[in-house]
Amino acid sequence: AVWNEATGLWSQNESDVVDIVDVELWKLADKLKSGTDDKIVVLSMADFTTRSWKTYRDYIRNLPTIYHQLDERITFADDKVSKKDYISKKLPYSVKDGDHSAWDEMVGTLYSEEEKQKIEWAIGAIVSGDSRKIQKFLVFYGAPGTGKGTVMKIIGDLFRGYCATFNAKALTSNNNAFALEDFRNNPLVGIQQDGDLSRVEDNTQLNSIVSHEEMTINEKYKASYTAKVNCFLFLGSNKPVKITDAKSGIIRRLIDISQNTIDSASEGEDADVLL
Repeated sequence: AVWNEATGLWSQNESDVVDIVDVELWKLADKLKSGTDDKIVVLSMADFTTRSWKTYRDYIRNLPTIYHQLDERITFADDKVSKKDYISKKLPYSVKDGDHSAWDEMVGTLYSEEEKQKIEWAIGAIVSGDSRKIQKFLVFYGAPGTGKGTVMKIIGDLFRGYCATFNAKALTSNNNAFALEDFRNNPLVGIQQDGDLSRVEDNTQLNSIVSHEEMTINEKYKASYTAKVNCFLFLGSNKPVKITDAKSGIIRRLIDISQNTIDSASEGEDADVLL
């Protein structure tokens, strides 16, 4: 990342380096022109013929890696940030009092008051930053077309830029070495609208994500590295969650959001089912 003084944010867009460097080069050229009659030539990075860009890329490859996590918290439009905050993006709105009658009507129609409070608690945890410490995740259970995806889409829109999609089945299987690749950009919210936890083979990775532990992340064609996952997970499922290990850490970490708990809970007598 590069610090962009013009925006007051860190940037992961490498082309911003061209703009930042060229602005400084032209400033220096104008300064020099005022004190000499010599011709001043600017070897602009934007000009491919100067080979400045290639020289820069070669230089970057030989630099030691200096790592610092970006965007470890939600930042709103009116939040003041400094270089030391390591913020690269902001949400396009500010937190303030407003009318939420449409939300109350929609969610109040789909879910009971108790379930609605669970959803709002999770959203509030993300807004406040407490979700980075809370070891819980939400599972929306219900038949197709019952509003699970609608609520999660609203949550995704609330935190646009801080969200990532993930694959719960891959996280709990034994044969997916790249299951954590979805979390490579340090998302603060993870959403899977149609997931499947009906057969949990290995809950180690899922537990570690929910617990926000340091994890080894493997990306295709890249060296593995260690990072802390700060993500709060939301999962939608048409199937009951079945956990065969009674001592599994998932049991105490899962918060279910359900519209019909009585009918759903009768589906699994041979396993611990959380609904």
